[in-house]
Amino acid sequence: MRKADLENDPNVYDLSRRENFNEEEKALWRPAGVIPAARIEAACQAYAGGKALESPASDAPIFENRDFPGLSVVCGLLPPETQVLFTSCLMHRDLADPGHKINLQSDYQIPYPPKPTSQPLRFDSSFFLRERSAPEDSLTPYSHDKHKPLSNEQALYTKLRWLTLGEQYDWPTRSYSKHATPFPTDLSTLVTGLFPHIRPESGVVLIYSAKDFMPVHRDVSEQCQRALASFSVGCDGIFIMARGEDDGEGENAPRTVAIRVKSGDCVHLSGEARWAWHAMARTLPSTCPPHLASWPVGTPGATPAEEKAYKKWKGYMGTKRINVSCRQVWD
Repeated sequence: MRKADLENDPNVYDLSRRENFNEEEKALWRPAGVIPAARIEAACQAYAGGKALESPASDAPIFENRDFPGLSVVCGLLPPETQVLFTSCLMHRDLADPGHKINLQSDYQIPYPPKPTSQPLRFDSSFFLRERSAPEDSLTPYSHDKHKPLSNEQALYTKLRWLTLGEQYDWPTRSYSKHATPFPTDLSTLVTGLFPHIRPESGVVLIYSAKDFMPVHRDVSEQCQRALASFSVGCDGIFIMARGEDDGEGENAPRTVAIRVKSGDCVHLSGEARWAWHAMARTLPSTCPPHLASWPVGTPGATPAEEKAYKKWKGYMGTKRINVSCRQVWD
């Protein structure tokens, strides 16, 4: 579909515009409370190492879907400055840690940046502090018959697809391997501060470009029945969930719901919805909010030299969408 058609499609629910819903749509998406501003501010302040938010947070409304028990959307959960820090921690610090799996590791020898200093909230080890196409920063394929070398720019802009944190998800086998890295402490603090019932052990980070999508699948590899919190930053995406049988009737009748997920939103899955078929069917380019559109320009705590380096990558997040699903793996 064209982007313009999506704006007015009645089958795509944009919950940030719920006040414009008709009565039937409002009955489908029922208010289920809020996450109070005080809890959001406390969690975001702890995530930022004790630094208070520059602008006060607002209550984040929660909406549940009547036809999909356990599917809820928290609109605008992460404040703008937390979204910037969230992106910076993932794409500067966590991406530069070779202990975290990324999709390129199996095919390329990656020249990782040196280990960062232990100073909190300092992003002095990052692929984005390098030139876009310096020969010494290129990724060398293990098999030259199958792959060509990649410049730093090619790797980050067009080839990077996913990153895993904590318990390492093995994509080929759809299971968790024995290898694990510590789940980032600050991210764990943020998740549990917002959702005290979730103990995050694994984070699956998906990096989408304009034409990327995640096909229909189920998340059934975790060995527990706990809820999942899926955070989004960057461009908007169309999230789809389905239930029922093709020829089912009544409660087993086939149902599908499509949701427009925006930067700062969180999709919370529990109960039946935790195991449902779902997909990220579409990324919508040119929808990244202004506070992220120039990233890595605007990285918190950047030195003048780092700011100069980031300007060479200005606008990276303007073309990207990042989704982080934080989940408990083991009972």
